[in-house]
Amino acid sequence: MIDQIFQIAFSSASVAIFEVGSIMAVLMLLFGVLDYKKGDQLRLQIEQKKLDQPILMAVLALIPIDGTLLFQYNIYRRKSIRSGSLLGGIIGIGEEATYLILSFNPLSWLMIAGIKLITALGLGTLFNRFKFFQQKSHQWLTSDLADGENPDAVQADENFHALPDRFRHQLHHFRYHKLGKAFWIFFAGAFILHQTLHLLERFDVVAASRLQPLSIPFTSWIAMVALFFVLIYHLVVRTTTREFGKIFEHEFEDTGDAVGDLAEGCAQIILYIFLVSFLVQVLIASIGTDSLLSFFALNPSLTIIIGALVGLIPGTGGSLAFTTLYFSLSGTGSAMPFAALVACSIALIGDSQFVGQRQIKRTQRVLHLIAFAAALVIGFLIWTIERAVTA
Repeated sequence: MIDQIFQIAFSSASVAIFEVGSIMAVLMLLFGVLDYKKGDQLRLQIEQKKLDQPILMAVLALIPIDGTLLFQYNIYRRKSIRSGSLLGGIIGIGEEATYLILSFNPLSWLMIAGIKLITALGLGTLFNRFKFFQQKSHQWLTSDLADGENPDAVQADENFHALPDRFRHQLHHFRYHKLGKAFWIFFAGAFILHQTLHLLERFDVVAASRLQPLSIPFTSWIAMVALFFVLIYHLVVRTTTREFGKIFEHEFEDTGDAVGDLAEGCAQIILYIFLVSFLVQVLIASIGTDSLLSFFALNPSLTIIIGALVGLIPGTGGSLAFTTLYFSLSGTGSAMPFAALVACSIALIGDSQFVGQRQIKRTQRVLHLIAFAAALVIGFLIWTIERAVTA
């Protein structure tokens, strides 16, 4: 069991650094810099062209990348779209599980997409018109935005401004420009090395067996080393923040400040991805895949509930595993109901949940629970139709 946990830890490091983290990092950097440079113009376009519509956010979110929902998070924080429209995006997001569904059965994805759009249009429009909910949403967003302005943060900011000017500027430059730049360079280097080794294996230049010291893929060793450096960087940033505070978005003076701040957020999210991935894999290993398959097949109603619950799990590991199980049993006597796959797809947020937890924690939590409730209702409605058709 210890050996298995050891391997799971390395596998989770690979997920956090390469499989999920690298893509998330690129998207965070891209949309973060885009928001810094063009954010005001984009928000003005949304307001002028009246694009604050749940159906439009859902259509945008159907594109299977995290950036579509991350973009909506950014414009929501700037109050360019309402909470009902953001709910449409949350319902519409399909994450990496979309690729699996498309590869197994494109028709299933078209049906799920249609169900998502109808659900997003109905619920999003309803909550946009519900004045009490909009007032509460404003309160949640205000609290989310004020999280970084607690008394400790204010005191730390005062400590920072009490420093001599020269030292203060040097500390700021070192933290955001030098350390932030070093983080992205290191991360890019690790990713390039990972892709190089992958290509060498693919074209049989180097045998895969020669790249597995102690029976662990060499790329996983790289990921673990990279994760260690990310942890050190995060601890340095956390200590500095506790003593001297941090720069806020409205205080950015140049792109270097934005890039440095994004690096700090990305490091925290990568560590969170590692922890969640590790815990999920340990849980699955403890229960056993065969037991999971048997349980899902024999309990269709519970499978729908579990599918929706899987959507609440941060990251894509849970939804990918559930989707794979669904198609593995498809066509057999133990097949899961289609409603379970729909429920999982409606409820999931995936990797975007890591970013939302940091940016709009209260708002995301409420909207995610609404999407979860919708997933259960829609799931059982579809299951009722399935039983009526097959009866």
